[in-house]
Amino acid sequence: MMLHMAVTLRMDAAGIRRAVAARLAQGLPVVAAQVLADCNRYARDDTGRLIRSSYAASDLAAGRLVWRTPYARRVYYAGTPSLRVNGAASLRWCEKAKAAHAMQWESLAQKTIGGGQG
Repeated sequence: MMLHMAVTLRMDAAGIRRAVAARLAQGLPVVAAQVLADCNRYARDDTGRLIRSSYAASDLAAGRLVWRTPYARRVYYAGTPSLRVNGAASLRWCEKAKAAHAMQWESLAQKTIGGGQG
């Protein structure tokens, strides 16, 4: 004799969306702040203006990092960074930070946004 059973699954899709949005709203600024700090480890720092601009212009809640000076784009891609103030300064400082810290960023995102144990 075979027994047939029906299984019904009901999901609260709106509740799941709210929970995911809440985790993102709470965790994204934390991750973005860490990424910004790590990127700035490799940013040019002759006068401090470039790095200060990143803290003023970035929107951490949206995960948007910005270095806002008239020369930011140019010095990101071209020239020779002075190492006098920041010995780790490099071109494309965010790419350098990503190469060095991506695994830590992923772990932090898992802990703060994904709910994982990272």
